[in-house]
Amino acid sequence: MNVTAMSSNRHPVDELADVREKIKFWKEREDELRGLISEMMGGSDSLGGDEWIARQTVTERKGSLDEKLMQADGIDTDRYRKKPSISFTIRVERRAVEAAE
Repeated sequence: MNVTAMSSNRHPVDELADVREKIKFWKEREDELRGLISEMMGGSDSLGGDEWIARQTVTERKGSLDEKLMQADGIDTDRYRKKPSISFTIRVERRAVEAAE
């Protein structure tokens, strides 16, 4: 496993929380810009900036299956299920700050 140097003197848990906060901010900004660009495109499929060109495509995905409805119809849904996968999630939460006396 390649471990890179920390970008500051912050504890890795604190730095992870900082990074996630920045990602959230930039994801929200990305969504705003995507909406604005889509609106500016109107019926067109592209819009050019000074350096980049945005292209828009529309894709439709099939909806998910209703497992409960299938089971109600007597279908064994586990028979069609792929092997499970394992993932690890790290959650961070702010420590309670002791009140100053």
